[in-house]
Amino acid sequence: MKLIYILLVFLTTSSIVAQKWLDNACLIENQITATDIEKASKSDLLDIVINQEGKILVNNKDLSFLSDVKFKEFIYTFITNPDGSSDRASSPKNASIQINHYSHPDEYETYITYIREVYYFLWNTEAQEKYNEIYNNLDCKKRARAQKVAPYRIFEVKKKKEKKKDGPRFIGPPAFEGDVIDN
Repeated sequence: MKLIYILLVFLTTSSIVAQKWLDNACLIENQITATDIEKASKSDLLDIVINQEGKILVNNKDLSFLSDVKFKEFIYTFITNPDGSSDRASSPKNASIQINHYSHPDEYETYITYIREVYYFLWNTEAQEKYNEIYNNLDCKKRARAQKVAPYRIFEVKKKKEKKKDGPRFIGPPAFEGDVIDN
């Protein structure tokens, strides 16, 4: 009985850790590393940077003028490459996206959300074609099969949190906890 209880606790905690951004039901993200990004061919890699001004640069081109819908269409076109362009991913399975920001975490989260919405659209389309059902209604095994069409290959460059320097709050000698008696 004790073994069953321990096993149940272990399975519950491991499933909580495995939950991801879509609906907290199944593992989504494939962990890719900086070496995977370095190995990716130039056409398969989309490098997104939100610079200090808050402008979005995609492969060193300013695309700040794109609306959210146009940006999503841009990402979709990059991943699927419907016209076989040499500037886009050779296949959805090879598409890799690297995203980074310089002190604009809100915009960063917004663009990550846009990219995730594109992947969700791709997976949902595949689920409807294969299983005649929307992606959210599938079990984890079928979701994994739908994800194989366009694996989630995003490399998020995480900034280390800057430590605040707790310098003196006033000029002068440091405060003492006890009373100081002058002679």
